[in-house]
Amino acid sequence: MNWLSELLIGSSLGHVLFIISCVIALGLWLGRLKIRGVALGTTFVLLVGIAMGHFGAQYPDFLYTDVEGGKHFVNPTILHFVKEYGLILFVYAIGMQVGSTFFSAFKKGGLKLNVLALILILSGVGATMAIHRLAGISTPVVVGILCGAVTNTPSLGAAQTVFSAFGGNEVILSNAYATAYPLGVLGSIFVFLALRLIFRIDLSHERKLAETAREAEEEAAEVHTNEPRGPQQRVNASSVTKVFIGIMLGVLVGSIPIHIPGIEQPLKLGLAGGPLVVSILMGALATRLRLHFVLPPNSLLSMREIGICLFLAAVGLGAGPTFYDTVKNGGLVWVGYGAIITIVPMAIVGLLGLTLFKVDYFTLTGLLSGATTDPPALSYSVDVAGNNSPLVGYATVYPMSMFLRIITAQLLIVFMT
Repeated sequence: MNWLSELLIGSSLGHVLFIISCVIALGLWLGRLKIRGVALGTTFVLLVGIAMGHFGAQYPDFLYTDVEGGKHFVNPTILHFVKEYGLILFVYAIGMQVGSTFFSAFKKGGLKLNVLALILILSGVGATMAIHRLAGISTPVVVGILCGAVTNTPSLGAAQTVFSAFGGNEVILSNAYATAYPLGVLGSIFVFLALRLIFRIDLSHERKLAETAREAEEEAAEVHTNEPRGPQQRVNASSVTKVFIGIMLGVLVGSIPIHIPGIEQPLKLGLAGGPLVVSILMGALATRLRLHFVLPPNSLLSMREIGICLFLAAVGLGAGPTFYDTVKNGGLVWVGYGAIITIVPMAIVGLLGLTLFKVDYFTLTGLLSGATTDPPALSYSVDVAGNNSPLVGYATVYPMSMFLRIITAQLLIVFMT
């Protein structure tokens, strides 16, 4: 039975693939269960990953040992690849789905959505600075909490780079990030549910409004392409090839350094921002220039769901081994501070969006997900909406939000250290 032990708690590639697949399958099954009419969907993959990462790490003799002697339940190098590639697939599919309507939607309400996103980002930064000053939480911890509370890995990496330049130990940022991340995901969903209850949102009515708006937009645009629609559309080697060319270009764009005066470390759109920008452009060009860049809707849906499941499984397995100990040894208060940074700004912008700015509920949930760069929250909102309205809101604010998240995390390290 050594082969079974090696598969369950070993260090082989087969172990990594088996565990990730197990986390996704179990998480998706549990995610279908409804509690008072609410199902968490793919978000449960994250929770299962944390649990499996925690319990799997209880067998030190079977753990993977890295070159520095560190013990891991799953090879961290492979896990990092799975996480990043899953995120790339997810955002690329989103860009393809919303590309054809992105620019028209931006002209109609893009400025309004980005103003709301800016309010949310600045509110989160303000809450972070208040916690640092009033509660006496150290700079690396509070910045790590901020990055986890808004589920933004690129901002964590940028903050770690700056903090290392000051001679600090970047591990503490990672621990704070991992502690705040799960509630960052669940806190977003909590805000969505609270807004729905407070404003008595009728989901059926919202779906009808979204469908009416979509039909009116299509009629006004009078967009015709040479691409076959519906069941006749097929996936072939050429269309798949163009997807991977697009991903390649997206990674290239995301890796280009952007130099900002006064900041030593150049900024980048990253492995998520670059593919999203490229896929939006390719989706738009496919419609305007009648180019066959886009996969059929069902294929894009599969690509999106596979991507988010890989991402969540990897994040959960990576955070699981240290999550319990961090929470037990004083990290519970970090969870609380992370919840404040997640929930309060989102609640403020949610109230403003539904009252003063008159944003429809589904687009608002996408906006909130994009401003917090939260793919699991977006996945949940799309499941609830049953249409692309959350995707449009997400993609409209995501590029600016990602850019500002990276900048603000670095500035907080610079000015509070």
